[in-house]
Amino acid sequence: MRPVERAEREGARPFAAGLCCPYCSAALVARGAGLFCPGEERFFAGTGGVYRLLDEERRAPLRPALEMEHRLRRDEGFAAEPGLPEVKASHPRASLWRGRARRFHEGYARASELLGPGPWRVLEVGAGCAWAGAALAVRGHDVTALDASLDPHDGLPAALRLLPPGVHLERVEADMEALPLEPGLFDLVVAVDALHYAREVQRMLVELRRVTRRGGALLVLETPVYARREDGEADIVRRMRRLRRRYGMALPRELQPGYLVRDELPLLFSQAGYLLETARPRRLRAFLLDLAAVLLGRAGLPARPLLFARRDG
Repeated sequence: MRPVERAEREGARPFAAGLCCPYCSAALVARGAGLFCPGEERFFAGTGGVYRLLDEERRAPLRPALEMEHRLRRDEGFAAEPGLPEVKASHPRASLWRGRARRFHEGYARASELLGPGPWRVLEVGAGCAWAGAALAVRGHDVTALDASLDPHDGLPAALRLLPPGVHLERVEADMEALPLEPGLFDLVVAVDALHYAREVQRMLVELRRVTRRGGALLVLETPVYARREDGEADIVRRMRRLRRRYGMALPRELQPGYLVRDELPLLFSQAGYLLETARPRRLRAFLLDLAAVLLGRAGLPARPLLFARRDG
């Protein structure tokens, strides 16, 4: 008898979200509060409703950057709050969240044009507290949120604060560059403030395409995009100096968040199997913003455009 058949005989049921074993890629089945791999005969815990699929080999290299990010975001006041990305005008980060809300709504409108009213199957990678995934789940979509962060204030456990009663959000602790998911599962993949944390952006995009169905799309929000590579590198140096002043230490360059370069975007996405859609016409506005940045001495700072790409083929 095959392992899957044996698991089914024992009362385990196939897991609906298409989660796979991070060791052998076999389909996982639900067992108790966790998941079981019949092929490896391994059990993966479910802690507070979060499925723990990040194996220690992948967790170890992520840990230093995760711990620094948790500390930085905690000190800057980031935490899961009901209603995100919508906040009151009195919110200490109201301007930031207004921009995020505007880009989220524009991205949702573009996804709706392509995918129709839904419901869609959605994957949010690098989700943090999954505010975008929660906003999509509230709209009736079937959402899986994936991240390596288990921070109780700003990571996957905190996502429950954003969900009204009766709304479900699947949460998975995993590496976004090695997704424990079956191929072609999702209509839409969402990456909010995530792509620049990838150790290899190209590899991550290929992995995101693998789990996107034919005709599906990728929505990228909040990733810094610089006009020139040297601008991105200079900003990383400034970040490292800030961290050293604040905490007396900084992670080495290879563990710092990265960035994208504006003119490299079409090729970067096409090589991963995505067709990057041209942004809404804003040439005059973009020129005026660039000119203002130069006049104000702020040239070289990143933009955070909405990036929307269709799966090629």
